[in-house]
Amino acid sequence: MSPIAGPLGSSTSAHTARSGGQACASVPMQDLRPSGRRSARPFIPAADQLSDRDRQIIDLVARFRIMSGAQLRELCWPEGNPDTRARLARRGLARLARLDLLAPLERRVGAVRAGSAGLTFALGPAGQRLLAAGPGRVRRPHTPGERHLAHTLAVAQLYVDLRRTERRGHTELLAFQPEPHCWRSFTGPYGERYVLKPDAFVKLGIGAYEDSWFIELDLGSEGTATLAGKARRYVECQDSGVIQVADEVFPRTLWIAPDGARAEVIRRAVAPAAKRTPALFAVTTAPAAAALLTGARS
Repeated sequence: MSPIAGPLGSSTSAHTARSGGQACASVPMQDLRPSGRRSARPFIPAADQLSDRDRQIIDLVARFRIMSGAQLRELCWPEGNPDTRARLARRGLARLARLDLLAPLERRVGAVRAGSAGLTFALGPAGQRLLAAGPGRVRRPHTPGERHLAHTLAVAQLYVDLRRTERRGHTELLAFQPEPHCWRSFTGPYGERYVLKPDAFVKLGIGAYEDSWFIELDLGSEGTATLAGKARRYVECQDSGVIQVADEVFPRTLWIAPDGARAEVIRRAVAPAAKRTPALFAVTTAPAAAALLTGARS
């Protein structure tokens, strides 16, 4: 029996609730800076002292680990005059950084000329304490290597692009899980325990359908043997049937390349693994990824 139930990566069940997070509400900003002299004990505003936008920004950065100022502006100040949006975003993010809820990292995106939009943010110590369920260890964030930073921001940018498409009424973003929340455990044919590690899982509502995708975001740094090995792991996971039992369908996998030449390299590398199920994999470039995800029915 085929391990794929119904259309590959799709189901016809109705979609009613979003689970990918909401766009930030446009609410007045409130200055929560502590009055008086700074004490040794850090000031941490209570959750009910933060605006909806404040909390959404903190949740987004915690979810993706690192986000740029431009990405947060697009998600949390989506409407209005571009100059006004930029000014409000700059003030809002700077305020959260002063409160140690966000921590600006040393490396910028687009160099100094990008201004505040080029800043990258992680969760600051106060933000970590605010979200902690228990007395976990709090650390001052460090700036990751350039490749890790680029990859993390690329995953977050796909989320931003899909939210932008959703605002235009073209689709409904039902779920977006970055790693490690998108990882899936399964058992191989001889009882081996494996973990499938995509970069993200996406579920979209398009008309009467729900389309499910695993995302592999490629930056051109992996060899063809590594790409082929990843493709085989997806086939092994599909053959195990564990995801189909839980979700009824096995998601398609979209490989996102930086350019057309790299996309062709990926196509050739993953083709042998997909011989039995040619539609299991799709390959595109970063600029075309959101359009393919929200418009492809093949």
